[in-house]
Amino acid sequence: MSKKTLLLALALFGIFQVEMSGQKQLKKAEMLFEDCEYSKAAEGFQTYLSDNPNDYSAISKLAETYARMGQLPEADLWYKKIPSFAGTDPSTFKLHGDVLKKMGYYDEARKRYEDFRLFDPETADHLIKSCDFAKNALSVKPDYEAVLVPGNSNVSDFGLTFYKNMPVFSSFREDILMTESEREWNATNGSHRTCIYNAEKNRISFIKGINNKLNNLGPVSFSADGKRCALIEAKIRDSYSFILDTRLTNLSLGEVNDRGELTSSVPFMYNEVGSTINAVQLAFDGTALYFSSDRQGGFGGYDIYVSYLNNGLWSLPANLGPEINTTGNEVTPFLSGNKLYFASDYHTGLGGFDIVISEVVNGKWMQPVNPGNVFNTSGDEYFPAVNRQGDVFICSNRLGGKGGNDMYRISRVTPQVEEPEMLAEVVPPAVNLEELTEATQKNTVSDAAAIPVSLVETAGVARAFSLPEFDARKVGSNASEALSLEGAKRIGVGEIIPNTEVYFIQLASMSSSRPNFDKFKPLLKYGNIYKMLANRAVKVRLGYFTDRKEAEDVLSKVRTAGYRDAFIAYEILNTAQMELVLSGKDESSFSDKGNFNTRNPEVRDSYKNPKKYKVRLASYEDPIWFDVNKVKDLGRIEQWTKGGWTIFILAGYESLDEAKQAQIKAVNRGYKTAEVVIDNGGILERLRQN
Repeated sequence: MSKKTLLLALALFGIFQVEMSGQKQLKKAEMLFEDCEYSKAAEGFQTYLSDNPNDYSAISKLAETYARMGQLPEADLWYKKIPSFAGTDPSTFKLHGDVLKKMGYYDEARKRYEDFRLFDPETADHLIKSCDFAKNALSVKPDYEAVLVPGNSNVSDFGLTFYKNMPVFSSFREDILMTESEREWNATNGSHRTCIYNAEKNRISFIKGINNKLNNLGPVSFSADGKRCALIEAKIRDSYSFILDTRLTNLSLGEVNDRGELTSSVPFMYNEVGSTINAVQLAFDGTALYFSSDRQGGFGGYDIYVSYLNNGLWSLPANLGPEINTTGNEVTPFLSGNKLYFASDYHTGLGGFDIVISEVVNGKWMQPVNPGNVFNTSGDEYFPAVNRQGDVFICSNRLGGKGGNDMYRISRVTPQVEEPEMLAEVVPPAVNLEELTEATQKNTVSDAAAIPVSLVETAGVARAFSLPEFDARKVGSNASEALSLEGAKRIGVGEIIPNTEVYFIQLASMSSSRPNFDKFKPLLKYGNIYKMLANRAVKVRLGYFTDRKEAEDVLSKVRTAGYRDAFIAYEILNTAQMELVLSGKDESSFSDKGNFNTRNPEVRDSYKNPKKYKVRLASYEDPIWFDVNKVKDLGRIEQWTKGGWTIFILAGYESLDEAKQAQIKAVNRGYKTAEVVIDNGGILERLRQN
């Protein structure tokens, strides 16, 4: 063999070795993915792709790996690296659409499903319809409110149910103390355990299996009489969407003592090797078993089955049929009365898994109904449960939680009816503010004689309020009660509040109607402090943020600052329920040029005075009609709200004369109804005439 031939052979052998090494790396990454070791699998795919950048099947698998970890932006980025001509598995289009839908990008998801339509028209049409449903569901005012359950921790908590109305849930938390014998039998290895909370004793304790076993137990379901239970033993990892990652499961049925402790158990006779049962409910008095399983013979991945106890034996599990089960995954069933609550990633929904509800009528299951926004989100919702009082609980990995997956109580929102203001027996006729302004400017005003005044709503678009006719003789008389501004709230400083989805950081939830907000002042460097009203509770929130990454970065800083229970809340801005109570701009001077010397300490002191001179410009039913560019150089723009109206204010003046000068300029620029008012601790007051 010549030297040249030898070198060529060695080169080819080297290439072969590299290819073999790459294939081994790819195979290892795929095995890690199948074993739900997603972080290690992602590293393996990345290593393989560094030498094989055009293997689009591997890119698709890496993207799916990131999606399983909940790193949706990264998954989207890798899916976008696959060109349209790549010829990969058509399911890639669907999987990419699923990621975009979970991110709330419904229009982009729709386009991916349109691409998938060439291969599976029926499924694609259903998914496109689901995107349209989601957009519509998010556009209407929600009927529900989600409240974090107090038992949540900074890891995943899930599978909430009840034993004699005491909460029972599974969790990966490690902060619950174990006895010496419990520690001996249960090493701290990241396994989940199941806990029971006794409100009377204010104590969380463990649900124990046989031989003091705690690790890998749960979720659990109890019969209505509290004498029996169904218990899942499973290997579950604390991951973004762990419901499909359950492995090595065993469903057992047991007897329970009056403390909720398992005294005996036997395996369910229809456990199957090679299949999984990932959720169970022992319904009625323990004679019906509803569970979700990926066993053979179903309609899709996981289906919901039922088995009945007859003469001490369980019947062969029966699939609930095509009304309930689909080609996707249906999991975590819970029967309450004649309603079956369960989670599905195929029935029409807002994101990944959604809670849907079906009723049984004349022995037949009806088409499941999605209860909509807040009950569901673009994330995953599963493990529904209903207690004796009819309260509904779910588990979700939605934004705003404390851990990976958290438990929420879902409450129907009671419409708040505003009490009508007490009016005087005789209300003077309304006049146009343009006429009022001319009359008002002829008189001298007195700061000390300020009185509250109400802005009375009138119909019309892009028109200022009409106010009761000003009568100097009635100022200070009983008619002043008819002119109270109580209820008008400041909601924005220096910007126009958008009607869009935003992120808040919730700092606290209080029952007091007058909480002390001063303790939150150190956080003003990150954003404004808002008071939100919901179901008679006062929620203190920091924000708002239009970018999720920014909100997450700020949340990290807020928790570092000592607010350990802070979390992210994602919602469409509702100005009727929010009030700006603290703003960093209240502690610093107005920044626009050409107004006044903001570095003058006397100006700053006057500016912080509780009585601030301001100029009310106009009020609109739709704030889009307000042209901020006309007056933004005259002062700081503030946005207030009352009822369905938005009130625009100019602020930042150290004296009455400055405010009057700004008012005159505003009138000359088209705001004919502009008038000077005083902000007295959150109440707008008109200046009384001499």
